[in-house]
Amino acid sequence: MAESMSQDISTNTRLFLAAIDLGTTYSGWAYSTRNEPNKVHANQVWFAGSASLGSLKTPSCVLLTPNKEFKSFGYEAETMFATLAEKKQHSGWFFFQRFKMALFDDRKLTRFTTIEDVSGKKMPALVIFAHAIRYLKESFMATVRNRVTNVKDTDVNYVLTVPAIWNDMAKTFMREAAKQAGIPNNQLTIALEPEAASIWCQGIHTEVRRELDNAILGISSVGTRYMIVDLGGGTADITVHEKRPNNTLLEIHRPTGGAWGGTEVDKNFIQLLENILGPHLWKKYEQKEVEDILEINRDFETKKRNIRTINERHITIKAPSSLKEAYEQSGKRSLSDVEVQFDKKIEWKRDKLKIDSAILTRCFEEPINKVILHIKSILSEKDMINVTKIMLVGGFAESPFVQETFRNTFVDKQIIIPPECGLAVLKGAVLFGQNPCIVTSRIARYTYGLEIAAPFNQTKHSCKKLVNTDAGPLCRDLFWKAVGIGQEIVNGHEVSRIGKAVDDYQPKIVLKVVKSKQQDPIYTTDRDCEVIGQVEVPMDCTLKADENAVDEIFIFGGTELILKTRHRKTGSIQTLSFDL
Repeated sequence: MAESMSQDISTNTRLFLAAIDLGTTYSGWAYSTRNEPNKVHANQVWFAGSASLGSLKTPSCVLLTPNKEFKSFGYEAETMFATLAEKKQHSGWFFFQRFKMALFDDRKLTRFTTIEDVSGKKMPALVIFAHAIRYLKESFMATVRNRVTNVKDTDVNYVLTVPAIWNDMAKTFMREAAKQAGIPNNQLTIALEPEAASIWCQGIHTEVRRELDNAILGISSVGTRYMIVDLGGGTADITVHEKRPNNTLLEIHRPTGGAWGGTEVDKNFIQLLENILGPHLWKKYEQKEVEDILEINRDFETKKRNIRTINERHITIKAPSSLKEAYEQSGKRSLSDVEVQFDKKIEWKRDKLKIDSAILTRCFEEPINKVILHIKSILSEKDMINVTKIMLVGGFAESPFVQETFRNTFVDKQIIIPPECGLAVLKGAVLFGQNPCIVTSRIARYTYGLEIAAPFNQTKHSCKKLVNTDAGPLCRDLFWKAVGIGQEIVNGHEVSRIGKAVDDYQPKIVLKVVKSKQQDPIYTTDRDCEVIGQVEVPMDCTLKADENAVDEIFIFGGTELILKTRHRKTGSIQTLSFDL
């Protein structure tokens, strides 16, 4: 939770609304103007140096100098680090890539959480995320200032995308990183990635309707229920929407998913190369030949975009001369030994690896099979019987293998793949920023509440929870439930309780916000219960315990959880924030 997570009165009067999509593998920005709010402009094309690989996003890579100062981002960072490695000058530098997945499991997330660069050197994650967001923000501002003079930072509202399956502390972390990158809280909105994609593909006031008329009209009919499958580099993010009147959306299944993105395919391919060289030799090769590793990854990225469920017999991958030398110099092996090792399904000639397509398609099967099984589980639920359409978005959804697998598996569903599906989240985030209330209700992913102390009842409470205070004997660690898991919550839904000081003249109280996978937990120490953060509430230290009370107000239904307090005697209102 942040100091102020609602946009201020100037939201609709600022000149620009810019969305930043910091992805696991690729990142980018897009924007609209006040005069044409629904005309979305994507960022320029980045190219991978002299290579043919180019996109409307750039790799999520951060390069820092040996003094820990920011140097570059994206393709530029990749190329610069590779050049340093070629000259054997890279050892003191910091190169971070694919760091977004550090937030996937936020149970131990703090402002001091560290992440490792490619060589194992550690830096605070908050610093690296802030560098990335700042670069994308400044890239956008530089482009706009080339077109419009005298544009100020205060002329822009920003939308930052996050996976819907991320937990509350990860969203708080991203908000804090954006703040350190120069984006104030009152200029920032958090958008959930599959929701943004759903909004874009609805074709509301956009060119998408003209490009994909029949499919878009299908999901734009009031009452239509459809599944959004956002397949990114790191995660698969899945939810289900129903189209409602007035161009609004209703979430009818809570967001679910897992770490089943496109990077799992890359990991499986690298595992294949490791099997060829052997684990020990591959580790040495990775550390020594950084530039060639980069080229291997870039070449596979290009080939990966063309792999299908039915391919030519072989797919050719470039093999740098350094890889050939490493293989032949270890154990006096020859390239023909690879054919024997893999039963002639891999042939290595000079600078090319001819790999049987069945081997490479297996690199896709593990993550895609997990996604498919998860989707089948959701669709088997009785409330999902009327979900007849599945919409694929995200960079990984551009893969022909993924698209064909979905069509072959879900033969009774309409598979919708919008043009430039890898940009659907980014462009939709701009439209979400124009109307953050377009999703009118959401489904609670957990049971949320507070850890409280209440008058001890020996017939109901465990004696292990008894604590004596100025207010009398209390039971500690009780779970006060605000909303239950699976509950439909309209945007702006408020739930409140009265919280009192337990001691006379108490200057503050500490609220612990908790969640659980259980519907009705009793104690916060129960199985599946977790403290997701704590906040300090200022109290009136001149009052006795019975008079020193506040209304503790949860506000649910938006993309972030908000907690406010209102002192019952002084009227003082506080919007509370977690301290990372």
